[in-house]
Amino acid sequence: MPSSLRRATVLLRPLGNRELRALWSSDWISDVGNFITAIALAVYINNLTGTVTGVGLVLALHSVPWFTIGPFAGVLVDRLDRRSVMIATCLCRAALVSVLPFTRAAWQVYALSFAVALFGPLFRPARSAFLAQVASERQLVPALAVMETTHQVLHMVGPAIGGAAVLLVGARHAFFIDAASFVIAAAFLTTIPSRGKPTGERGTTMNDLRAGLRAIGRARAVRTYALLNAGLSLGFAGVEAVLVVYVRDVLGRPAGQFGLVLSVAGLGTVVTSLLIAARDDRHPRTPWAIASVTGVALFALAWFEPSFLLLMPIAFAAGLADSGAGIPMSATIAEELRDEMRGRATSVVDGLYEVTSAVGALVFAWLAEPSRLGPPKAMAASALAGAGLGAAALLIGGVTSIAGHERRRLAARPTAG
Repeated sequence: MPSSLRRATVLLRPLGNRELRALWSSDWISDVGNFITAIALAVYINNLTGTVTGVGLVLALHSVPWFTIGPFAGVLVDRLDRRSVMIATCLCRAALVSVLPFTRAAWQVYALSFAVALFGPLFRPARSAFLAQVASERQLVPALAVMETTHQVLHMVGPAIGGAAVLLVGARHAFFIDAASFVIAAAFLTTIPSRGKPTGERGTTMNDLRAGLRAIGRARAVRTYALLNAGLSLGFAGVEAVLVVYVRDVLGRPAGQFGLVLSVAGLGTVVTSLLIAARDDRHPRTPWAIASVTGVALFALAWFEPSFLLLMPIAFAAGLADSGAGIPMSATIAEELRDEMRGRATSVVDGLYEVTSAVGALVFAWLAEPSRLGPPKAMAASALAGAGLGAAALLIGGVTSIAGHERRRLAARPTAG
């Protein structure tokens, strides 16, 4: 127990810093709004179009900026004032989201949704870089832990909040809540002094981007985790795109309740995150990568049309995929790559993740139409495809590269300690 209390104290210590507390508050408030819009958007576009493909398309549009402008955005952010980038993107997204309730046609929703998504690839790398500027060297790792733990907790409760918002005020009016969250997040950011533009030598945008790609190519463990996450994201994105229709049409429950299923998946993510954090000092991460593949594969049981109650443990196991592969990948990028390469490398990895998410959402939403496979079989096919790609990433030389990194990491721990 004393050891657990010490860990909790270390985890919460960064929140004693006013600037870190403001950055953390901005982060989780905007995250809550994002979850509300994610649920509301799926329900709203399905009501407008009456098709599963419509849901898949709107989810895919959110992914497009990450693999088109995303890698270049990471380079751009390294040349601008990170705080100003974050404030500007928050306010722009607030303005765009607040227009969504006034749409009447599906194409208007698609256009606005895509416009909102354009600011994501700017905000995320700016937030990561600004956190490193705000936190001191000793505070950085605890601050990252606070941010990650909060994000994972919101993966658990965020979809439930989104589902509740849709049930209480309706999908159309739920967008106003997200718009307000962006404004509040920007207000918190204005309380943190600017750190100015980064200094240092700059090459051309393409040269900087190529350097990031080469860094990923040389770091085999990073490359393996990137491919593993990409494969799993394809499977889970397909499941998520079909889930709202499965809950409503196959199980006969209110559409907003699919947010509860995602909340249980988030609970699996939180539990996995805590276990990884507790064991990471002295244990390898490879088993978590294998468990993440298994977790996504379990959604193949959707073929047998499980009830809403049986869907819960399946979703909990699928939550392993986010933390079981995501957290080790983030840690490995920090351990394997030099500081000046991490932003660009992260942008490239995020872009790969998002392009497979877009493919998964579109393809399996299209397959879920009643005239094709239907929702249950499409969900099962999506799970098997994602798990199969993840397993292939681990089997084709991937496990050995991860194991080699793990041996070096664990061997260095006593010296570092």
